[in-house]
Parts: sequence; C-alpha cells; structure tokens
Amino acid sequence: MKPNRKAILHVTESFGGGVAAAIRHYKKNSPQAEHHLVYAPRDDAPIDAADLQGFASVTQMGSSHLGRILDLRRRLAAFDEVTIHAHSSFGGAYTRLSTAKSLKRRIVYTPHCYAFERQDIGLVKRVLFWLMEWALAFNTTLFAGCSEREVKLSRWPAVKAGRLMIPNIMTGVIAGTPGPSSDQQVVSVVGAGRLGPQKDPEFFARCIGELRRRGLDVSATWIGGGNPELEATLREEGVLVTGWLSSGEVQQHLRQADVYIHSALWEGFPLAVLEATALSVATVVRDIPAFEEVSEDLKLESALKILPHICRSQLDFAAWKQKNVSAWRSQLANNTDMHQERALNVAYEL
Repeated sequence: MKPNRKAILHVTESFGGGVAAAIRHYKKNSPQAEHHLVYAPRDDAPIDAADLQGFASVTQMGSSHLGRILDLRRRLAAFDEVTIHAHSSFGGAYTRLSTAKSLKRRIVYTPHCYAFERQDIGLVKRVLFWLMEWALAFNTTLFAGCSEREVKLSRWPAVKAGRLMIPNIMTGVIAGTPGPSSDQQVVSVVGAGRLGPQKDPEFFARCIGELRRRGLDVSATWIGGGNPELEATLREEGVLVTGWLSSGEVQQHLRQADVYIHSALWEGFPLAVLEATALSVATVVRDIPAFEEVSEDLKLESALKILPHICRSQLDFAAWKQKNVSAWRSQLANNTDMHQERALNVAYEL
C-alpha cells in the first residue's frame, strides 16, 4: 500500500509577488508532499490565478485578524498531522496564535524579512515588533530564513527552535547572454516591485536623476504598481510605470533592460535579483543589511560613480555587464533547486 503523502499547509496573508513565487518553488521542490494553501488577499497585491493552481486545497481567510485566526483554526481541524509553513509576519502571527506546536503540528516560519527591519516606522514600533516576534518564537518548531542573515536574526534568547536557511531560487527563466545595449546612446534602467515604502521607488527616482545629471542618457522603467502618489513621483522623474504585470510580462520587460536597480530600503532576499541575474541583466543593489555579504562593486554607490563613465564606450559597457552578471552568478551559486530541495527535505522531515 502506498503511504499517505505528508501534508504541508502554507499560511500567508500577502499571497502575491515574491511570497507567491517562493511558495510555488517550495511546492515544486518537495513534490513528495501534499501542499495546501491558506491565504488572505490584499488590495495592493493582486493575485495571479495561476499561482493558486497545483495545491491540494486552497482556502481564503476572512478580512479581520481575529477572523483569520479562527478560520485557520477551523482549517487545521481537518488534519490529524500537518507541517504548517507560515510565511511573512502576519502569516507567522496567525499560525502561532491559532495552534500550538507539537510532534503532529510542526510550525515552520519563514519571515521573508522581519517586520522589525522596517525603516518606515519609529524605533518604539520596531522594538514592539521585535518583542512580539520573540514571544511567538517560543511556539515555533523551525525558523527557515530565506537568507543567512535572516537565520542569524532568528537566534532568539531562550528559544530552542531550530534554524535553517532555505535559499530563494528562480525557475522558469530562459537565460540570455549579456551584451551591449541596443542603442549605445541610451541605457535602459529598470526597478521593480510593489510601489510602497519597502521598495522605496523615490530612491530609484533619485538614482535616475543622479545618472542623468552625470551625463548618462537613461530610459527608465518601474515594473509594478501600488501607491498612486509614488507612481506620480516616478513619472515626474520621467520613469515609465507599467502597473501590475504577469510574471511572463515582467520577464519580457526585464529582459530588455541593460541595468536593474534594486532600491529597497529593507529586504529578506529578493527574487528580483535572482530573476535579473538569470536573464543576464546587470544588477546593482542598495547598500542595506540584506546585502551585507555582497561585493561593494555590485552596490549602488559604486554603480552611480562608474556607470556614466563606462556607458560612453559600448565595448566598456558590454564588458562591465558581463563582469557584473558573472559576479552575481558566483554570489548566488547556492540559490539552486538542488540546495532548496535539500533544505526543504530537512524542514518538512521528508
């Protein structure tokens, strides 16, 4: 008789963008498990219907925080044994407030960037978020960070939960070959993500303005949508804003770019960097703690200094792009299906 497949219940408040992609990869790289989804929709994170496919069951939670906790309790009652994989701060809170960890209910938590890392709130709120995460940590079986830094941040005082890094990966991308811009007089620069404080599109706009002031002819695009005021700020700087796109459309825009600027003010580990690298797009990132192990040559301060110079020579620009993409591929050498599958086998006890 074939044994029952182990049940994995993914719980998330924001099922869109990077979280949806991460869960899709987890499902793909642990096919021997039976994956279920519990989620709550967000107005600023539209859901791609394709992301809801392939689960053994899909449950949408209600609109209130208390209602979502109760919805999750009712859903959990259907399982005799289950591993709950909670994603992001709200998903982690709903899960650990709805049930207690046990041998039959393992709670795996991936923060996808802790809330106390936010830079758009004051110190008091960040301390409160840290205290809440610490309290909830006692009801956690395993912290599964998406980066080594997130694993380090999960070393909670007096908490005996395990810690593991499950690397983010990018699949479904046809890699290209880095080469010169189609027009050596114009450099195509893109940013991407939900228009909100975390991705800090205002910083992206300032970077575009700075590059232009230094003599670079830039064609700038922001892939994504969200806050109308931030969208207006980008347009004022001459940035084309695409609005929300499907993953395939995002790749089409990204593939046509010369340089991807990751402007986020705080992060876990962004899939956009993996996607740009897979598409052979030169990538530069903001100097934030999430990229503390990344070479200085791949960070924005260096890029703002060197880009106007190298872009005046098509041959220099092509060589820089190739060197940049190669450096990122070395940096991301462990962000592969194989490494993620091994980590998931441990996290889910498969």
